Amino acid sequence: MSDTELMLLVESRKKSRFVAILLNLFLPGAGYIYCGRWILGVVVFFFVIALVIASFGLAALGLIVVLVIDGALCVGRYNRKMTENLIRERAQLKRNKMELAEGTQ
Repeated sequence: MSDTELMLLVESRKKSRFVAILLNLFLPGAGYIYCGRWILGVVVFFFVIALVIASFGLAALGLIVVLVIDGALCVGRYNRKMTENLIRERAQLKRNKMELAEGTQ
C-alpha cells in the first residue's frame, strides 16, 4: 500500500465533526453512536430524556451544549485512533512482506 493509498483510505474512513455535532444537537447521544460508542450513546440518550422530564427541559439545555462539544471531540479521538490503527496495520504488512521475502531466499 502506497502513501497515497493510505491517505485516501484514512480520508474515506474519517468521521465528520459537523455530523456528530448535528446528531448530538437534535438527538442526544447519536453523535456518540456515529463514532462507534454505542453504549455511551444509548446511556446519554436515556439520561437526557430523564433530565428533560424531570426538569421540564431546562437542565437538559446545558447538558446538550456539553454533548455538542464532546461530540466534536469524540470524532477527533475516533479519527486519531483509526489513523493510528491503519498506520500500525500498514507497518505490520510491510514487516510480513519483508519476512516472507527473506524466507523465500
